Amino acid sequence: MLINKTYFIDSCDDVELNIKRESKLEYRITYDDSKDMKAIVFVIGGYGANANMHFLESYRKFIAKKFDVIAVSVLYHCFCQRRSDVDRYSAEMTFLLDDLRMFQKAFDEFDIKVDTLDSTEKLEKYYKLLEEKMVQLKEQNLLDKNYKVNFSCTFIPPNNEYQNFGIMAAIDHINAL
Repeated sequence: MLINKTYFIDSCDDVELNIKRESKLEYRITYDDSKDMKAIVFVIGGYGANANMHFLESYRKFIAKKFDVIAVSVLYHCFCQRRSDVDRYSAEMTFLLDDLRMFQKAFDEFDIKVDTLDSTEKLEKYYKLLEEKMVQLKEQNLLDKNYKVNFSCTFIPPNNEYQNFGIMAAIDHINAL
């Protein structure tokens, strides 16, 4: 029978920056208890793997079912870098100063007068005005039909985590082992 277990353990702090970790490390294992295990296999989700937790779960289960292994998924430090289909594993979308400058530049370019961009609601309001204006100009052939405006936003991972180039993520995998 396929067995699934989830564990929460203490892991590493960031000794380089002297930052104490605020959350437990979560990892999940799957194995078939009717088989003799021959190996431990880590299923390492790439950048943005948290976007679809079902995919990560089903992949681990598939490997455990098909092979005589214990399949392990580690929700490593800063694993939640993107929006997820599960709120708990979702990064928060926000707009930092550089993001707001890109919006302001586009609004200025299309002569859209803006108050202060201090909320997502205001940003969405002005974005809709920009979109309407661009559609209108394209329909009048005053703007190239392929013209696009580039915007950005910033994703803030939960648990006060941050990207540290995989050092803590690698240590998390070792600690899960």
